[in-house]
Amino acid sequence: MRVLVSDASVLIELSKWSLLEAIFELPCEFAVPDILYEDELLDLHGLTREDLVDLGLRIEHLDSDGVTRAVGYQARRPQLTLHDCFAIALSALNDWPLLSSDKRMRRMAEEESIEVLGVFWVIDQLEAKGIVPAETLAEALAGMLEDPRTHLPASEIRKRLKRMRGND
Repeated sequence: MRVLVSDASVLIELSKWSLLEAIFELPCEFAVPDILYEDELLDLHGLTREDLVDLGLRIEHLDSDGVTRAVGYQARRPQLTLHDCFAIALSALNDWPLLSSDKRMRRMAEEESIEVLGVFWVIDQLEAKGIVPAETLAEALAGMLEDPRTHLPASEIRKRLKRMRGND
């Protein structure tokens, strides 16, 4: 089964719109570095970190080579957090796609030839697999469009809203 390494922002964003539990019904596994799990997954809108593990979230540990790689990434891109760099290193070392909507993380991952997916990929998969009804996804997307803390491209949100509402 395909494993995707997620950064915290994707999990937090999906939790805000009550979509986090649904991702574990997709035909893939989700993983995070242990440091990210311990330090960043704090506000999941009603879910605990332990709930995520129960749903199937994999907590992965980097060995010394992985930590060295992550620190090297941060030295190259100081604007990335160590947590971000651990996620990129975990992806690189295992040849697993990175799930992130953070532009800086995405750029670094692409430089390392890591496949990068984001929130829109998750939403599209939830819709395509029939896991979450289009109306529910449209409500979440409309909320994202209005939320100043959501940093996703409005044009991509509107494109999906139009499709899901049948205004193609």
